[in-house]
Amino acid sequence: ILKGLLTVTMILCHSIQFFGEEQDMVQGLLVNFINLATFPGFVFCFGYAGNLAYFQGDWGKGVNKMGKNALRILMAFYISGIAYVALVEDKIFRVDFIMEVLLLRKYPGWSEFLASFAAMLLVGILFFPLFRKMNGKILACMALVSVLACFIPYDLVGNSWLALFVGSGHYVTFPVVQYGIFFAAGIWLCRKKIRWDWRLFAVCVCLAMPCLYFYVMTGYMPQRFPLSVWYLCGGGLLVYLYYLLSCRAERAQFILVKQIAAWMERIGADSLYYLLFSNLLIFALDSSHFSFRSVWYAYIYFIIILLVISYFKHISFHGKS
Repeated sequence: ILKGLLTVTMILCHSIQFFGEEQDMVQGLLVNFINLATFPGFVFCFGYAGNLAYFQGDWGKGVNKMGKNALRILMAFYISGIAYVALVEDKIFRVDFIMEVLLLRKYPGWSEFLASFAAMLLVGILFFPLFRKMNGKILACMALVSVLACFIPYDLVGNSWLALFVGSGHYVTFPVVQYGIFFAAGIWLCRKKIRWDWRLFAVCVCLAMPCLYFYVMTGYMPQRFPLSVWYLCGGGLLVYLYYLLSCRAERAQFILVKQIAAWMERIGADSLYYLLFSNLLIFALDSSHFSFRSVWYAYIYFIIILLVISYFKHISFHGKS
């Protein structure tokens, strides 16, 4: 359910960024807060699901599953990235442009998060024994590492592969080391079976306060690319609230809420399909004469995207001649 919620909100955010009006108060607010929560939310889900699927069983099977999933996500990055280069950047077909994406020397817009997802799973493989022993002390150490990594001299990081893990002033990436705390938190909450906890909520509120104060005072979020510590900490509260909302929806008694939760669950189960397909549809429209900006156009196209993807998914699995 949580992955479905994150997927739907990410598609909405991308629709606004391409076809909406970010200077509109409501759409600007949506973009800022969806961005704040979405990537760390997905990383949290990776950790939570990873504890069940990878870190409680056999090392060999866990690593094999993570490796296959990382390759699957990397392929999605290649498809989305090349589509962005071709359709949005409008570059001519050249092998060197393609190789920049394939060799991770370039992270095309609205696709870079997929490369970081794959890299996060790679870190899960490399530090499998550590994640398997996840406890409060390990979580605290990882939190310290994530925070300290936000203070590295980003402008000195000139290697594209290194930028994927620690960030850079030269590449737009979601650095795995900094966001790794959400991966660890997902494992920990799953292992401890934590849902509502007032102490955890209080910690999240305190960590989010500087980010929210900065936004209220300036109208802008703290620095996201390269990542600042206040932006990193700001996402924790929203991720926890999303998590609590999903937990409540799972046990909902009202028919409408149960139906929405079931729909979110279906989307969450196929989140990569929805994220990749939505990117392709957005990039294609952006490069066409159908592309323009208005507040309502962004919402309408967002709905069309969900309907089209759901339709293709339906005929892919159920369509018969």
